[in-house]
Amino acid sequence: MRRETGLTGEVTAHQACLGIVQDLMARYGWRLLPADVLVERVLDAASPVASPTELKRLVKHQYTLVLYEACLQAERPDRREQGYRELFRFLFQVAYNRWPELAEDVTQRALVLIYEQIDRCRSPGAFLAFALNKLRHAFQQEHRARGDNLPLEPIVEGSVPSPSASLDRRERAQVLIEALHRLSDERQREVIVLKFFGGLSDEAIGDRLGITAGHVRVLRHRGIARLREDEALREYFAPGAL
Repeated sequence: MRRETGLTGEVTAHQACLGIVQDLMARYGWRLLPADVLVERVLDAASPVASPTELKRLVKHQYTLVLYEACLQAERPDRREQGYRELFRFLFQVAYNRWPELAEDVTQRALVLIYEQIDRCRSPGAFLAFALNKLRHAFQQEHRARGDNLPLEPIVEGSVPSPSASLDRRERAQVLIEALHRLSDERQREVIVLKFFGGLSDEAIGDRLGITAGHVRVLRHRGIARLREDEALREYFAPGAL
């Protein structure tokens, strides 16, 4: 719902959001949606006290929905082509930062996987996470095609994770965050975030939310049960991982 604030507050929020939108559009070459339209969509979805970090997340989320629609539809080939061009640019930047010598080939492979399997992306808001997952698969395919053996790195405290491992954790975290935002019960979402991201005990969570520790456990169990039913998570998490 659109915020109801004074003119000064609306102008400030609009200016802040517009700056974020213009920065991201320049960085990623976004052309599927005019800046002012994207700003309006974000402000419609934002809370009245949204921070710059939250606004940036909402900008990416709203544009991800647009990008998904453009790549999925077939009625306008020019728009779909633009969508895949933008997706290539995004994935290439990620790939180049991790595997510069393979970035071009890996990104091309990833686009083919995305084109062939886009119907498996059951949550439009998680489309970029879905694309990153395919980028990781493309990296593995490229290694096999070249006859290379992926190094088996020991998991020890303080060790530096491989690029593919870092990418995997990043995309899984993004998909999980999207799923948490889809939980209709705000209390369930708060309890899960405080427990697994904040590291608080049930008693501490109960004190913060003004409920008993037993109620905290009930909310957590119900929230996790709903997350297990989220189809978008099944692409990234094995049964029993949640």
